[in-house]
Amino acid sequence: MKKNWINIAAALVLMAGSAAANAAPASANPVVAEKTDNTVTPYLRKEGERVFVNYLNLEGSSVVVKVMDEENRVLYYERFSSAPVVEKAINFGRAVKGVYKVEVLVSDGNRTISESLKVVR
Repeated sequence: MKKNWINIAAALVLMAGSAAANAAPASANPVVAEKTDNTVTPYLRKEGERVFVNYLNLEGSSVVVKVMDEENRVLYYERFSSAPVVEKAINFGRAVKGVYKVEVLVSDGNRTISESLKVVR
């Protein structure tokens, strides 16, 4: 008998809570969805002495991967034309000590995306 009262009380509490939630006016706390840009940006990941570059190029844009030293001299340059997936692994295992910058440039129409990562050895 006591167990039935506990179940009935729990049901009444649940019903009262859902009724209060439904009774609140819709404009009291409006949910505003933030506007998001659906562009995909390049992903650079440093793991040990290697840097991994990944980019999902669904638009078929021109993608450039560059490696520069601390004096902005270009040590590596590769252009990917309309490749749907750009993947590159750069190994700094034999590189001379210094600061290197890995840069990914994506150009499609009127926008350019640039991501860079500094590698200190």
